Amino acid sequence: MQRVDPGEPQLDSKREEQRPPGQFVSDEHEADCSRFLQDVKEFIRRRSELGLGRER
Repeated sequence: MQRVDPGEPQLDSKREEQRPPGQFVSDEHEADCSRFLQDVKEFIRRRSELGLGRER
């Protein structure tokens, strides 16, 4: 059994492997979109870890 750190956001491995929504002109554009979304998620995760999340 894997221990879960309550401060660590949980990633759903199925969700990470899903294709981005929508119809794409080419497989290359779909791959670019998927890579962009992964980069944004990583950027947000790092900011959250550093305590630089959104403030209201």
